[in-house]
Amino acid sequence: MNRKVLFILFCILFLSGQIAYAMGLSTTFGQVRVDNVKIGQTYSMTKDVDTPFVIKNTSDIELALKIDVLVPKENELIEGYEAIPDANWIKLEKDYFPLPPQSEVSTDILINIPDKERYKGKKYQVYIWSHTIEGTIGIGLRSKLLITIGE
Repeated sequence: MNRKVLFILFCILFLSGQIAYAMGLSTTFGQVRVDNVKIGQTYSMTKDVDTPFVIKNTSDIELALKIDVLVPKENELIEGYEAIPDANWIKLEKDYFPLPPQSEVSTDILINIPDKERYKGKKYQVYIWSHTIEGTIGIGLRSKLLITIGE
């Protein structure tokens, strides 16, 4: 009886590993820095910074992709940067994609720092988290966006 249970567990773990290996995401937006952002203005990563957010499905299966904006924890911050005070300062043109095998999609990221003097000269860090939302095994990438507010 124990051998059957061990064999079944081995098969489940082996097949899960094969499925996880076959799934994949990649992006060129690993860590991006945007300097001299002005308060009260909206910046388009595609139009103003010429850095579109592109993500690729490197697997042979269709993935359901969700993109979220996350505020980093204190222990995740790069030295000299603070966690962005409000994730709503970052907007995504589109945050959900059906992603066919071996394809890529892009969406614009919009940055808008409120028009408040206290934000001038600050440096903020935020994550753009791309992750699957369907299936038994999830995969994801966290891209780091570093923002320096101009004086």
